[in-house]
Amino acid sequence: MRSKYKTLLFSVTGAVAIAALPAITQAASVNTRITTAFGALEGKMLGLLGGTAAFGQGPGFASQFDVAMGGTRDYGFYAGTGRMGFRTQDFNYFGIVGSAAQINGSAGSVGYLGAEAQMNFENLSVDGLIGVQMIDDTGSVMGGATASYFASENARFYAGYRYLRDSHIYAMGMEFKPDSDVANGMTMFADLRSEKLENASIMAGVRFSFADAQTLVEESRSTFVNNSYILDALLPD
Repeated sequence: MRSKYKTLLFSVTGAVAIAALPAITQAASVNTRITTAFGALEGKMLGLLGGTAAFGQGPGFASQFDVAMGGTRDYGFYAGTGRMGFRTQDFNYFGIVGSAAQINGSAGSVGYLGAEAQMNFENLSVDGLIGVQMIDDTGSVMGGATASYFASENARFYAGYRYLRDSHIYAMGMEFKPDSDVANGMTMFADLRSEKLENASIMAGVRFSFADAQTLVEESRSTFVNNSYILDALLPD
């Protein structure tokens, strides 16, 4: 049964990509980003490598595709996410998202289909997601919210909450962009996810953006959608 729903979710995620293709071909450019990070999960070293391709910038249609892979010394994982939606003139965002992760460890595989949104208020941004789980705990409601405070145009601090697989997960972290004057901008980040003290993941790493030279505010509000639940999914079920 799990295989059936896994196939369904990957199919729906693929359908999101196919539906977006006409708009993608008309987009002015593709914005890409690479993420590499290391950390710890339950006392074991954790590594992650990810890639992002975003189409459309500023107000109008936007789509984004993310892939990630990594693991600990005991198991590996890989994940894919497809999303498409619309940004308004003030760069607020609303769209649909499908994601699936194959985790060869105690957390088990997980996926979801849902809707997400981002609202921006001066130095504050609020991201929300509501959806239905697939693969494991099929049909269960999942979701979360994250509040981000931009202390400057290149520094972001955030905290949030996730409800995934009937677990309450808390998130916090920060991002800092040391140099916004070059096209291949580098962003450093640190992230903590915790259900309880013995079930926690911590990670730090760098992202390399190949979009035009942008501040962290511009990347977060007009180019990339930062909603990722892969670290939450890695926590043991």
